[in-house]
Amino acid sequence: MRGRLTVGTMLAALLTNLALAGCGTALPAEVDSKLTDDWVKVADVKGWVPEAGVCLGVAPKDTGRYTDAVVDCAKSHYGEVVHVGEFKGLTTSPGPKDNAAALAECDREATTYLGRSWSLARLELTLAVPTPTAWTGGARWFRCDLAEVTTVFDAPDWVQRTGSLKGDVPAALLVGCVNSQEKGDSIVKMPEVACAKAHNSEFVGAYRASVSTAYPKSERQWNVLHDECQDLAAKFMGVSLSSAGRIGVISSPNNPESWAAGDRMVRCVLWFYDGKTMKKSAKGSKGKGVPGW
Repeated sequence: MRGRLTVGTMLAALLTNLALAGCGTALPAEVDSKLTDDWVKVADVKGWVPEAGVCLGVAPKDTGRYTDAVVDCAKSHYGEVVHVGEFKGLTTSPGPKDNAAALAECDREATTYLGRSWSLARLELTLAVPTPTAWTGGARWFRCDLAEVTTVFDAPDWVQRTGSLKGDVPAALLVGCVNSQEKGDSIVKMPEVACAKAHNSEFVGAYRASVSTAYPKSERQWNVLHDECQDLAAKFMGVSLSSAGRIGVISSPNNPESWAAGDRMVRCVLWFYDGKTMKKSAKGSKGKGVPGW
């Protein structure tokens, strides 16, 4: 999920961001008293690998198991499995670098599955790996799950949805313009608004920082993220990269825990500082009509 939000310009940055129990003397008629005859045998699950293109009835999590509820995508569900990959040649549990490589594969395969980058929408990608017991038993798969969320900037909740995302991300899910709200030196809220209404910021894209990039704490570390976001903003507006330093941006990285585990997604937002607003999208504008340009 999202971490702290910071604002960056050429000169400054605004820092934010169950046991069995019973007491009866007789069992119900429908209970056969044979405790283990319906259990799945070990041999049946030892080589289990999840399937792509199915939907999940439970909220995404970072470990996966054969008991995860699979439901018809036409019915209410939380997540959708867009890809299943493999940690090839890995003997120990995956670390940050392994997770980062798996997430990069997830990104590529999700783009193929959806027809566009998942990061452009109110979606979150979760990397699910085998449980420790399954890993010890030889499981080496990883699962890429996509789920809809209420927001990608403020405190999000999972959304139950119907219908598959394959080949078509609904336009209503695409992230657009935002009203970033400040309190002191912090960005405290970023609700989305229609671009035709007055707004002071606009989502321009996202990228994954390299595994060598430190989670930002100092101004210098934040500026590493801001520089990348300014380049994305320049491409979004259609202006030269040499002028990117003039552009105000908000850099929204994943939280420190996700970052440390290898999920280093950063969302970038064009920001019109000093209380300025506009009532249209800045995409392809070449700066015309963009406040402060």
